[in-house]
Amino acid sequence: MKAVSGNVNKRLILVVDDDPGISRLLRYNLEDRDTRVIAAVNGLEGIRLLTEEKIDLLILDVKLPDFSGWGILSLLRISEVYRRLPVIMISVEALETEIITTYRPDAYLQKPFDVRQLLTMVEKVASVESKGQNIVNNTA
Repeated sequence: MKAVSGNVNKRLILVVDDDPGISRLLRYNLEDRDTRVIAAVNGLEGIRLLTEEKIDLLILDVKLPDFSGWGILSLLRISEVYRRLPVIMISVEALETEIITTYRPDAYLQKPFDVRQLLTMVEKVASVESKGQNIVNNTA
């Protein structure tokens, strides 16, 4: 945990999704006294926010208008600074096992997803963050 903008011990979640409705939904459901949520509508803005803020968890859409979410994740995984950043990937696409092995997301949810499912996944990813475990929940 960390201090953010005068708020002690707030977890900071970055949502990168080009659908503003998804970002609003996630902010509404995730933001509380312990969590702050910021959003980016494309990969470039998401990367900028990653470098400007101390992000505790990234929720990243696979298909963005300017970058592939998988490409961003692969760059994070080889970065000394960001390799341990927990990342939940979200997409309308079904996930194949080889993608998990190649890109190593901490978790994956297929859209549309139940918000309660995402909230549970956020807590699980945060609790196993230092253990290097992956959680995948591919919903139909």
